[in-house]
Amino acid sequence: MNADALRLASVGHTGRMVIDAVQSLGRSMSWKLVDEVAVRGDVGHPQGLCRWGDGWLVSTVHPGSGTGEVFVVAADGEVVSRVDVTDGERFHPGGFAFDSTGIEADAPLPDCWIAVAEYRPRSTTTVMRLDADLATLESFPFDDHLGAICPLGDGTLFAVSWASRRWYRLDTNGKILEQRTTPSRWVDLQDICHVEGGIDGVRVVATGVGELQTPGGPVQLGGLVAIDVDAMTIVHDTPIAAWMPSGRVATYNGAHLDLRADSSVTLHCLVDDIAASIGTWVANTSMA
Repeated sequence: MNADALRLASVGHTGRMVIDAVQSLGRSMSWKLVDEVAVRGDVGHPQGLCRWGDGWLVSTVHPGSGTGEVFVVAADGEVVSRVDVTDGERFHPGGFAFDSTGIEADAPLPDCWIAVAEYRPRSTTTVMRLDADLATLESFPFDDHLGAICPLGDGTLFAVSWASRRWYRLDTNGKILEQRTTPSRWVDLQDICHVEGGIDGVRVVATGVGELQTPGGPVQLGGLVAIDVDAMTIVHDTPIAAWMPSGRVATYNGAHLDLRADSSVTLHCLVDDIAASIGTWVANTSMA
């Protein structure tokens, strides 16, 4: 699959089409692995994955060295640039997204917000806005561990805490505009895949992992969640049956979601740690 085919980024689709496609997915959905690109370089423990031009932007943590970084992966898997985002004890950059709906192939890359937190729950975070060259334009501190964050296109940010126990809507100075305890009963959000704003409000699609205890031991399920940010509620959620070679669910690390030309949902995941590939799964909606 060439770079042009891989650059799907919802070009030609409206945000509503993406949300509607996601909300058509159910637990009986079949996911087919259609492509896999090896990333050439140490990826650490990836947290976020987002389309970046014809390639990818990745956030990752290196627990052993206590460092965090964002790096750019070309369509062929080569790591072309790395930027250290460590801020003292804060070295855990989380999941992220920006609204790429309708961005043309030759359009300038948007700014990106990244939350870099201490590697423990209920800690502290430095939230950074990065430009297209990944230079820090501004930042603010926040008194909680933020595990994922995204801009909403209206001057506010949506963020979730460690394991997404708390949801926040913030201004770009870190002031809490709205907060609630997660309404999810089963999935811990890991990454934000898509942001859509329209006349009927702002919605976010996120991925994560749910762990269930069984007599045979813990079992993990991938999760896909659509959130109405204005109401701070879940409007749709479903398990995802897609797996890494190691046996982990595909959404354990960073994930990105978009649409193909035929409007089928495509899920890209950075699978496994240290040595990794970007896998691409397509949802078979006839199975839903």
